[in-house]
Amino acid sequence: MSDSTALRDLPTDQWPTRELILREASRLFASRGYLGTSTREIAAAVGIQQPSLYNHFASKQAIAEALLDYDLETGLAFMRPLLAEEGSAAERLYRYVLFEVTHCTSSPYDLRALYLSELLEQPEFARGRAMLEEYDSSIRKLIELGIESGEFVEIDPGFAHAAVDSIVVDTMRRAARHRSNWSDHADCAASFLLRGLLRRPSALRGISARAHRDFEH
Repeated sequence: MSDSTALRDLPTDQWPTRELILREASRLFASRGYLGTSTREIAAAVGIQQPSLYNHFASKQAIAEALLDYDLETGLAFMRPLLAEEGSAAERLYRYVLFEVTHCTSSPYDLRALYLSELLEQPEFARGRAMLEEYDSSIRKLIELGIESGEFVEIDPGFAHAAVDSIVVDTMRRAARHRSNWSDHADCAASFLLRGLLRRPSALRGISARAHRDFEH
């Protein structure tokens, strides 16, 4: 468990100021948009003065970059070795969904605004766009491997990737509203997606068991 994930179980008055800034900024970005949020508003939401915020982050951009790093660097650290593995693409895709849904629902931050607002459209976030492109490419590659191996039905990889994204985005939305109720839905999401992709849906039970074994170890 990461230090950030562990924060969710602590009262916010025990959180370090830096993490409180990230939490309140993520919430404001989600509700008002990145461009519609100021550092003054973030500081007020945390309960500190604006100069104190600058002791932790030099700018609003730096706050957003920290949130992008939290999400995408964590994701890429999981995806890169997963993609390099040999073996069943279906099991690896199942493990990816387990990871992604668990990550979204255990995050102390509201991750929606990173992808559902204008944030990544801003020119200063080229690095974030590059990380997201690598991440998306990895997911699509797993789907293509599953099609090539015959595990998955013949399907447009772009459409299948969009289906995966829709599940993840919906998880972000629901987790932001009902954080205590969505932590156990990773398996439901993975099973739902794989059932629609598998050429032999009867293989799902075995794929799930092996994916859980590898994910938990």
